[in-house]
Amino acid sequence: MRISDVEKQTGLTRKTIRFYEAKGLLTVGRSDKSYRDYDEAVVAELRRIVILRKAGISLSDVQLWQSEVITWPEMIHKRLHELRDAADEASEQTDLCRALLDRGLDHAVSHHFDEPFTETIPTAEPDKPSDLCAGIDIGTTTISAVVLSKETLRAEATYTFNANASLDGNEPWEKTQDARLILERVRRLLDFLLERFPSVRSIGFSGQMHGILYLDAEGEALSPLYTWQDGRAGLGSPSVCERIEERTGYHLSPGYGIATHVYNRENGLVPEDAVMLSTVMDYVAASLCGLARPVSHASNAASLGLYRADRNDFDRDALDRLGIGMDFLPPVVDTPSVIGTYRGIPVSVPIGDNQASFLGAVRDPETSALANFGTGSQISVLLRPGEENSPELRLSPSVEVRPMGGGWSLACGSALCGGRAYAMLERFFRSYLDACGIPAGEQYEVMNRLALEGLRKSPLSVVTSFCGTREDPGALGWIGGISEDGFTPEALTAGFVRGMAGELAELWHRIPHGEIRTLVVSGNAARKNPALREALGEAFGLEIVLPDSMEEAACGAAIFSARASAQIPDSVEANDEPEQHP
Repeated sequence: MRISDVEKQTGLTRKTIRFYEAKGLLTVGRSDKSYRDYDEAVVAELRRIVILRKAGISLSDVQLWQSEVITWPEMIHKRLHELRDAADEASEQTDLCRALLDRGLDHAVSHHFDEPFTETIPTAEPDKPSDLCAGIDIGTTTISAVVLSKETLRAEATYTFNANASLDGNEPWEKTQDARLILERVRRLLDFLLERFPSVRSIGFSGQMHGILYLDAEGEALSPLYTWQDGRAGLGSPSVCERIEERTGYHLSPGYGIATHVYNRENGLVPEDAVMLSTVMDYVAASLCGLARPVSHASNAASLGLYRADRNDFDRDALDRLGIGMDFLPPVVDTPSVIGTYRGIPVSVPIGDNQASFLGAVRDPETSALANFGTGSQISVLLRPGEENSPELRLSPSVEVRPMGGGWSLACGSALCGGRAYAMLERFFRSYLDACGIPAGEQYEVMNRLALEGLRKSPLSVVTSFCGTREDPGALGWIGGISEDGFTPEALTAGFVRGMAGELAELWHRIPHGEIRTLVVSGNAARKNPALREALGEAFGLEIVLPDSMEEAACGAAIFSARASAQIPDSVEANDEPEQHP
């Protein structure tokens, strides 16, 4: 049939139909004369797309679902999560999403299709750049991907979905994930990207640091991923971490890969056929390239512990004291390097998520610091070669020097709670409403309004170390300054926000930062919370800037991959050009 017939049957304009086709949402045949030949299957698919768009589901998520990168429930639940405290329009979308979950897409088409709908189409679809680079970030809760133009570093597409890889543990301190599932989900995502963007010329990975899994001689995963949140190495007195420090002089926090490995070895949890341990992103990249042995960038290797930046390798003497062979750890590279190919496209060695976020978010690293809020929070400042030994740098377990490569490094202060503090308060408010029998979704939008009001009045004093600190994993937070008329939701919420900012600012003062004038703030917890940004401005005394992309780590991985494949002139060669920066 002709496109005019499709317009009549669907109520969509010709421009909208062509737009969906250009986005790859439709498969349209061609007649003998090369004219588009629409059939009933295309009409049915258009009607389904309309329903999903009426529910507010993004075109990128529809693409992921059609390509089987994410499942139907994952797509709908993601949209329900986005809607949370909804206005009237969003409430209708919430009802439609629930109907989609309960009764399916075809039922929704038959009952909701005739309701008015208009697609917003860009005035002009820009031409796709000839050369692109792709980055994938394997986070603790989500997997994200971006496709960047190598010339402008502008994001051409962004995709994010829940990893859904967490495994149930028998103990509250167990935090593990299904490594094989993560690999399969990343493989499907990457295949989707390469089909949709054939001009991708390099592939990069980033991901959650510190955690480990065990591999056999063929590079196959033998264990779950023990994540950075896993607390086994902090159990007992003395704990594994304390005994490692006593024997090697290195302070490792629970969740650091080598500390986790020592605990597993002592408790018979290392698989019999294991020949090495690996971070999750190194495992994924090596598997996709067909390598039996992963390669680790300095940024990832250092996150495992017992790493010497001056040697660009693990400390052999310290490992010997623990009875760990060097061959049980991955080989380390210090520069952007290609480790192999996937479908003929160069794949770079993965970069740690902290370093990738800095690379992807900060455009002027000599005058800007990065504050990132996720599950935890971090403050990061770039150090020139040699500055890591500065007497101003007051190192503590909460402040680390992390390699960037080529002699450059990041001074990074980490707070364990970060966004979890705000999530804890949200659960408190929501559980009260539930106890009252009041149906309620997530309360973040309400909390953000309360926090802004409270900051302008008199916030309570809140120390947000509810998850402990690197120095004292058993530390507790507290709430103070309570008066009879000052204990209000506004004051409490503002106190949490100011406490989150203050915890990072305390770490900031342990790091040399004389030239810094701007604080780049990344992570959804800060992007969606103007009160937190205001509190950060107060605590740091700096201009607050949001990065262009919401997926900074994936952007950094893409940029790093382009440098590795020599598509972007590499400015990390600090030994040759001391005035340059990564």
